[in-house]
Amino acid sequence: MNSETPRTDVANADILLWQTGYRLVLALVAGIIAVGLRSAGILTLSSVAYVTVGPDSADRVLGLVAVTYVALVLGIRALVQRTRAAGRTLSTLMVVADLVVVFLLVFLLAEPSDYHRGLLLALFSLQLTHVYFGRAPALLLLAAIAAAFLLINDIAQRYSNDVSWPEALTTLGFFCLGSLLVIRVQSSLHARLGTLVAIFERAEEGDFANSYDVAADKSPDAITTVGRAYNRMRTQLASIVQTDPLSGCYNRRGFEQQYRRELARAARAQTDVALIAIDLDFFKLVNDTHGHLVGDQVIAETGELLRANARTDDIVARTGGEEFMVLAPNTSAAGAQHLAVRILEAFRRRTFGEPKAKVTVTVSVGVVSDTVPDDSIAEALRSRADEALYAAKRSGRNRVVLWSHGLDALRFGQTSGEFPPVSV
Repeated sequence: MNSETPRTDVANADILLWQTGYRLVLALVAGIIAVGLRSAGILTLSSVAYVTVGPDSADRVLGLVAVTYVALVLGIRALVQRTRAAGRTLSTLMVVADLVVVFLLVFLLAEPSDYHRGLLLALFSLQLTHVYFGRAPALLLLAAIAAAFLLINDIAQRYSNDVSWPEALTTLGFFCLGSLLVIRVQSSLHARLGTLVAIFERAEEGDFANSYDVAADKSPDAITTVGRAYNRMRTQLASIVQTDPLSGCYNRRGFEQQYRRELARAARAQTDVALIAIDLDFFKLVNDTHGHLVGDQVIAETGELLRANARTDDIVARTGGEEFMVLAPNTSAAGAQHLAVRILEAFRRRTFGEPKAKVTVTVSVGVVSDTVPDDSIAEALRSRADEALYAAKRSGRNRVVLWSHGLDALRFGQTSGEFPPVSV
């Protein structure tokens, strides 16, 4: 599937594929029955059709309509199978073809007093259209049904004068009123289903901020039940999708979501945001010396230590194997550097992997802070934090480096000299 294809077009394609199969079978069965009944003399033309079309022409019209309808269905099916998408045009063409076949059959085979049967048959197409394609196509189809009903009654009036307009209009009025009521009720179902779909699509991207508004459903039904079930699962799903199970911190996906949200908030308030990039020094040596189980324990304890030293609003994430990131909202460069030094000192005082192993682990820390003009600064901040982290490693590890201009040139060896001030 093309990633740019709208999901509604893909859903319409799936619907049309199975519906065209049923339409072909129905057209085949109806054709066989019609030919048999006509041959037996049981199925006769209506008096209006006999006068306006004639028996010979009526059979040709029936055959032409049947062949055209089947060819149209096969063509739409082949197109949908090739493109795996179906826009509103194809969906509308299909239901209009159904409508033409229904009212043509009613006109040819039913007397004017029985034209209401066309409304009954069209009701099924109207319901399916609304259920699968939405309110707008259903309303257009309702208008087309009313126009077709009035048209065949007008033709009958011209040639047979056997139409009771008060009765016909009353029947059409009740049909339209009932159809509008059904469309209104089903539109509410569609709207709430659309809300659920939007919530699930955001959850698919790792965003569990929205819950289903159960209180808005004045008459709870099955959709409300699904909404309640999602609300019960939301926190657990968010934890599973956004949390790194080993460290207990946010994973990369969870951090990215929180990062973008905080940048948007900071851009509105024109406040500072700080990023602190943390890398465990010589972590591979820990795994090689003590084994991966101890290494995993070090990662878990690192997550605990970082969360313990971070502030309430700070966001701690594990962004790689031994790489961590702290997002500090409303934090200036001085405040971020102070927080980074506190984390550095906490590692220096701590031994990891107890009681089996007593591992000393140090960290290299890169710090950046800036005022957020808009969320376009996201990659720049991340890049600067990485540059400062790289500078900390190049200058001996076990230290904090605050990003400043010129640090990127030092990274690639384009200039010589001392690194910017380092806090140890």
